[in-house]
Amino acid sequence: MRIIRVFSRRNSYTPTDDYAFYGMPPLAELIPEHDEVHISCVFSWDKAEAEELAYQWEGRTNKPVKLGGPAFGSPSEDFVQGMYIKPNIIFTTRGCNNACPWCIVPKLEGPLKELPVCQGNVIQDNNFLQASRVHKNKVFEMLRTQRGICFKGGLEVDLIDSHFINAVTGLRIKELWLACDTDGDLPRAVKAIGNLKKAGFSRDKIKCYALIGDDMDRNEARLREIYHAGAMPFAQLYREFTDTKTKYPPEWNAFQRMWQRPAATKAHMERGTMFQEYGT
Repeated sequence: MRIIRVFSRRNSYTPTDDYAFYGMPPLAELIPEHDEVHISCVFSWDKAEAEELAYQWEGRTNKPVKLGGPAFGSPSEDFVQGMYIKPNIIFTTRGCNNACPWCIVPKLEGPLKELPVCQGNVIQDNNFLQASRVHKNKVFEMLRTQRGICFKGGLEVDLIDSHFINAVTGLRIKELWLACDTDGDLPRAVKAIGNLKKAGFSRDKIKCYALIGDDMDRNEARLREIYHAGAMPFAQLYREFTDTKTKYPPEWNAFQRMWQRPAATKAHMERGTMFQEYGT
């Protein structure tokens, strides 16, 4: 089936093939022959824009126009390579067995389920390390043929064991992304980062997501601990899964930006001051 996929905007993940479009429809003669149009919406606060795109595309085609994506609670029970993200970015599992109160994944995708393994160098699984050892070994075997390998979904720090570390040390790893979203995660994160450092991975390869937005002093202390342990922290403001994007004061946005840019983070750590001491 020939499916046109429409996205609100282009980013580093969206496909770039001839059936991928961004924003409003072009002139009818510029639209390829197709059977359906899918409007894909990731963030819940973009739903109104996605609905407008669906309306506009319905006026430009006589084929079915379907509106969906994570923002609309579309089921994600499988994975079609190259459909809604670039073909080198893959999911080998769906779902997660945890029930973190800030995460929508279990509600949208349910418990972890393993999928057939396809070729790709960016593993985007929500919790890859919850998969069985048999499944993980299949993924590692596939990755032996890949370069620039990234585990981007956020590796659960207390599941980073010797089996995983031994496997990835034999691969051409570009980035390993961990997750340390609460202060309670810190001891396990520090231990995992230390074990990865012992295996030869440096800060430019070990990255760590960190949820922020409740207490700036405590959040910064956690980010600093991640940095001192040997990983590059990447701060993410918590957003409610609502139709309106969660608003934060300007100082929070500035704080997040500083802890998302490696050069700014390094400079900040070298100064040794807390963020509030020199403002935004």
